[in-house]
Amino acid sequence: MAAAVAQNGMEKISDEIVLQFLQFLPLDDILNVQRVSRRFSRICQDKTLWRHTGLKSCHALSDDLLKDIISHQAVNIQHLSLHGCHWLRSTSIEVLSRCVKLQTLDLSHCRVTTKCLSKILSATKELRRLAWDVEGGFRPSFLSQECKETLKKLKVLKQVYPFEVHQDLFGVLTFCPALEKIYLLGNVQLSHVACWTYNPLEEDQAAVSASNLKELVCYGFENSEVASSVFNLLTGSMKQGDPQPTLRSYCISGGPFVTYEKAVGSYAQAFEPFKMDLLQLDLSSGREGICSISDLEKTKNLQFLRLSYNFCLHSYDLMTASTVCQNLRVLNLMGCRYCFSCSERFDWDLSGLEAVAENCPHLHSLNLSGAHHCNSFGCPNVFPSDDLADTIAKMKGLVSLSLPACSVGTSKKSKKSRIDPTFQGNGPRPQSSSSRTSHYSRADPQILNLWKIVQGCPLVEEFELLGVGFHSQLVHKALHLKLERDKGGFFVYRPCDDVKSRMKDADLSCICEWRKLRKLTLGGLPGVITGEFLQTLPEKCPALRQLSLANLGPTGQCIYSKNLLSALRRMPHLQDFRFEQPNFNVSWSFLEALYSCRDLQRLCVVSRNGEVDPHLTLKLFEKCKHLVVCQLFTMAQVLASHRLQQLIKQRYQSERPALHVAIQHLLMEDSRFLSQLIPMVHLEEFTMYKSRVGEQPLELERHVEL
Repeated sequence: MAAAVAQNGMEKISDEIVLQFLQFLPLDDILNVQRVSRRFSRICQDKTLWRHTGLKSCHALSDDLLKDIISHQAVNIQHLSLHGCHWLRSTSIEVLSRCVKLQTLDLSHCRVTTKCLSKILSATKELRRLAWDVEGGFRPSFLSQECKETLKKLKVLKQVYPFEVHQDLFGVLTFCPALEKIYLLGNVQLSHVACWTYNPLEEDQAAVSASNLKELVCYGFENSEVASSVFNLLTGSMKQGDPQPTLRSYCISGGPFVTYEKAVGSYAQAFEPFKMDLLQLDLSSGREGICSISDLEKTKNLQFLRLSYNFCLHSYDLMTASTVCQNLRVLNLMGCRYCFSCSERFDWDLSGLEAVAENCPHLHSLNLSGAHHCNSFGCPNVFPSDDLADTIAKMKGLVSLSLPACSVGTSKKSKKSRIDPTFQGNGPRPQSSSSRTSHYSRADPQILNLWKIVQGCPLVEEFELLGVGFHSQLVHKALHLKLERDKGGFFVYRPCDDVKSRMKDADLSCICEWRKLRKLTLGGLPGVITGEFLQTLPEKCPALRQLSLANLGPTGQCIYSKNLLSALRRMPHLQDFRFEQPNFNVSWSFLEALYSCRDLQRLCVVSRNGEVDPHLTLKLFEKCKHLVVCQLFTMAQVLASHRLQQLIKQRYQSERPALHVAIQHLLMEDSRFLSQLIPMVHLEEFTMYKSRVGEQPLELERHVEL
């Protein structure tokens, strides 16, 4: 009876109003709605619902479902995104050739062969924006003449390089002379230019017309010759007397810039052919003689500035940049060891950051991780951690923040006070019932540096607190890091004295006061003992969807497991959980706690101890209906892990098309195997342990995705 009343109530609503409601639903919900009745099925066929078809990482999308959607809506689709749909077969994606009105197509992180791309582009004459992955099998000779005609009209091109590139790295770039925006994206931890060759342009190829160029992004390559070659390709097409192009994004990074400097010259020489109207700029990986902040005089409208690992950057440079670029929204200073000093002798000086706080009111993303801003290296004066916290607290609009753990720890004088920072009012203070609780969240709020930041920046949604020098056991060989290893072959983490003595459970308690927190990353914090701050996360941070914990506690011992498991049992809406703890046993209690995370989609566990129980792991998939990514890296037997992996795929692959399972031995013979084992979209967004605040240019996806 109730169902009939509800149905009659819906029948009274006009088709126009129902259509307005449907426009706010994701595509998978619309597919379910159209099965309710014939009327709803008819409404769901309205062309306005399918003009912008966003299937980005739609885990329910199968090959058959994609073909069914295209067969019914091909003539209505103008903008289509399949970003992250790595499980779709290339033969199934070919059906997109029926969408003859396509203007925007995003196939990044999809398996697309050269022949498949050629077939689609040959039929989509109106296409103007394209994103796709260039893999080792790319063959320009497979592109048809009709495909090349479509490429000549492209305005925006994004090419992603997931693995080693042995062929012409330009991809289809040299077939697109009318481009206005170019994005070449790799991953410095994954993409490796194994054999770089520059071949002369053939008759049907042409250099990009630099006079049309507005945005140039070449990001995430360890070989900086990629950047210099692209730059030479552009400037080589410019003739004397041609109008100067107006660049709005110039972001080239990822490798040692000294090679780039030799190929292109100084920044002043590189910018000379272009009329600067930059909104985004990358001057990262600077070395002696190439850090030319004076070029920022031409960038008054700059919004994104990435200076990571720029060892020529000092406090005065920050002051100059903030004075010129007052519209700055993202500032990345990751690994800038001298950015808070007057010189390379560590004479601490925060005047540069203070100028940023004062002159840049629109700043919403700040990354200071990757460098020791503390007293652990024989500095001539004491690092002003209290002043640093006070300065960051003035940045009221911060939404994303990444900090080195050693720079914001509690001052020594905080040990003299045991006042609960959440207590307000007069009268006697509440007493703790246990000694462990007294250590948690019971320091003077005027002394807890992290507490000052929480109070001053209430809008934070993404927070990273990382121990400098900690590297995941999943470090890729492409990084060429000379890290210390123990006898078992594991990386050794030696935290500085400040992070060991000053970053305790009490400091982390205030993180829970960020009520809008959606993503939390904590790594390399040996001072965490009880982990009681985790107890209040589920209630005080209801928006939390992504949680990453790595190497907390002394020597990686998971002493806080009781509080962790208790917190997980009260996080039903957690979607991504990455957990890396050297001495942790993947026991039944841990998997049982994860059963309560019913919205869990991605899980990654890295631990050198414990066996993986097949029955409990299968039960995890039964309890978590949305789980599509399961990565377990332990010291379990290789054969048993392989059998469990195959069993999960056989049982759940049909009902979860996007299913990806990787149950592997932690010490693999070749860590580069990761890039072939795990889809890049998961490696980049989830699996690899790294700072992600302010890494990629602002709204990079806006131009090629929906």
